[in-house]
This record gives sequence, structure tokens and C-alpha cells, in this order.
Amino acid sequence: MSFFEELKRRNVFRVGIAYAVASWLLLQLTEVLSDLLELQSDIGKIVIVLLLVGFPIALFLAWAFELTPEGVKRESEVDRSQSVTSQTGKKLNTAIFALLVLALAYFIWESRFASREPVAESPASVSMPATDAAQAVAQPVVPPKPAAPAVDQKSVAVLPFTHRSPDPNDIYFTDGVHDDLLTQLAKIGSLSVISRTSVLEYRDTTKNLKQIGEELGVANIMEGAVQRSGDRVRINVQLIDADSDEHLWAETYDRQLTTENLFDIQSEISKAIAGALKATLTDEEIASVQAAPTDSVEAYELYLQARRFALGETLIGYNTAMDLYERALELDPQFKLAWVGLAHAHITNYWLAGGNPEARDKAKDTIERARALDSDFPELYMALGSYYYWGFLDYDAALENLDRAIQLMPGNADAHMWRGW
Repeated sequence: MSFFEELKRRNVFRVGIAYAVASWLLLQLTEVLSDLLELQSDIGKIVIVLLLVGFPIALFLAWAFELTPEGVKRESEVDRSQSVTSQTGKKLNTAIFALLVLALAYFIWESRFASREPVAESPASVSMPATDAAQAVAQPVVPPKPAAPAVDQKSVAVLPFTHRSPDPNDIYFTDGVHDDLLTQLAKIGSLSVISRTSVLEYRDTTKNLKQIGEELGVANIMEGAVQRSGDRVRINVQLIDADSDEHLWAETYDRQLTTENLFDIQSEISKAIAGALKATLTDEEIASVQAAPTDSVEAYELYLQARRFALGETLIGYNTAMDLYERALELDPQFKLAWVGLAHAHITNYWLAGGNPEARDKAKDTIERARALDSDFPELYMALGSYYYWGFLDYDAALENLDRAIQLMPGNADAHMWRGW
């Protein structure tokens, strides 16, 4: 007996056909259930991989084993005269026929009913005799789907920067540069800037820029990378049209790591993006994005580390952040953003840890230290907003300060979030 005939005798071909048809049906079922249950898109890929792995296993089992009245046995242990492979083949034929009927039924249902949508015809497009028209039954008119809202051409999403420094622990520095740039852009009233929380999910994403732009509802996307080595810092940035993938602007900054250089880079990037998107900057906005909050690199790094701990929103995180803010202020007592960060950590501890008045008093003291340095900057009003809200549930005072923060920094998502709360 030839090898081909032996494959037929052992029903290997029948098992392969049955497996293929059943797999196709399972994939269709997976697609339907994924839509109904809103499962992750990766479910389909996982099912495909499992089915591909299972196919050669099914063929091997059909070749090496035989189903007998006494149970499953190795084919080599079955007497050919007692073999029931022909009966098993008939059962497989029935199973294949049933699976094909199910597949055909699904195909007919999908093509004729599943994707059919009612279409409304305009009265002018239908020619009908007057007598027929008088007798016709009125049909419901399906209203057209509302057009998607127009995308603001001055909207931009700044994706998390790629960390290229040799030390992986320096990720706080890369994220800090990204967050500060978002804050700077948020001060430009004619730009619409997507919040940090919304763009974080696209770190290391494999999605293309067009898809990201559609999901975030923006016209432009900025990508960047930060590399710090010794006393040098290199920042690569590029602004891209999300729909056409066209590069609107790109630049590489390679400078000595000083606070003056670092904040100059952020200021230059902000103004370059505004220029590329034809956004107008007021004199106040130009002055705001050009202001350097500290002259101390070490104080700035401690501030970035503190801010990263505070993002965890835990008592341990905020206590660690307070220690780092205080160390930064020892190096630079004029660092007003560190005073504001320290105030927010104190008022958060008051809110989370049972309302210790001492924490609330410390928050007020640090806010006053920041006010003494500058009585009118947006982060100060954000701190006052959280102080009156969490410290006293004084909504009027909180809203008054948050409204002023938004006026000075209209694109800041955190200010809008606090106001929403």
C-alpha cells in the first residue's frame, strides 16, 4: 500500500479537512463574540496561533492513533483485520458535511443580513406614478449619520519621549522633559494640547500616527527622544501631520546640560511648534515659555524625581516627594515650582491621611513662600485651587483660583481636571 493510500486509510485527510472547516467557524465565532463582549483585538491573533499549532498535532494524532471500540490505541497495536477506520471515516464524512452546512449558513447570514444597513432614498430619486404614490405606505426615513467633528488644525499630541540615555534609571529625566514641554505648550492659548494622561498609553506603541491621531482627535503629533550622557544632553524632536504623515518640522538639540540650555531648548521647541502650526503667541505667552524656573541642575533633577514619586498618588510616594522637594529648595530657595509641588504634597496628605490640620497649615505656608516669589503664575493658582478644595471644600474659592490658572494656561489638562472635580 502506498503512503498516500495509507494516509487515506488512516483518515488523515478527513481529519485535516474537518479541522480546517471547524477552525474557520471558530474564527468567525471569535470575531462575533469580540464585537459583542468588546474583547481585546489580540484575542483573534491568539486563537489563530493556537489553531495553527494544533493543526499538525491533529494530523499526527490521526496518523499515529486509532479510535477502536475499546478506546484510543496506537495504530501499530491494532490488527488490520479488526480495524474500524472505515467506520470512523464515515463518521468524519458526516461531521465534515455538518460543518460545511454550518459554514454555508454563516456565510449566507453574514452576506445577506449581518452587515445590511437601511438606506434612505430621497423623494426626488424615486419615480412613482401618482396613483401608486397615493397608495404607497409611508416608509420611515433613516436620518444620515452626523458628520464627524472637524479636527482642530492647531491640535497636537506630544507622545512620550523615547529614553536613550545609558542609565535606565534616568527615565525620570526623560519623562520630566516631556512633562515640562507639555506644560509650556499648554500656556499657548491658540494651541490645543492633549493631556499627559491621554498620551501615556502610546508609549512604545506599534500603532501608526494616523491611527493615533484619529483616536486622540488631533491633527498633529510630536515625537521625541532624550539622551543624557555626562554633562551633555541631546533632544531630537519632530512634528508630523497625523493624516498625511508629512514632517512639518524637526530639530536636534545637542548642548551642555545646564538649566539655561535645557529651558532654552523647551522654549525654542514651543515657539517652533507654534510657528509650524501658525499659532499666534502673545507677549505674555512668550515671556512665560521663556522663563527658567531654576538655575540649579541638581535642584531641577530633584524636582523631577519628586514629581515622579507624586504621580503614584500614595502616602509613601508623597512623603518621598516632600523630602525631595525640600532638598531641591535647600539648593535653590527661589525655585517657586518646587514650593508649589511641596504645597500640593502637603494638601494631598491632608486629604488622604484623615485631615491632619498640621498638613493643611504646611500647605498654606509653602503656598505663601511661592506667592512671595511671584504673585501671579498659573501653578500658584492651581495650588490654591487644590488647597481650598481639599483643605476646606470651599468650592467658590477653589473655582476662582482654577479659573485664573486656566486663563493663564488654557491648554493645561490638570487645571481643567481639577475644575471638573
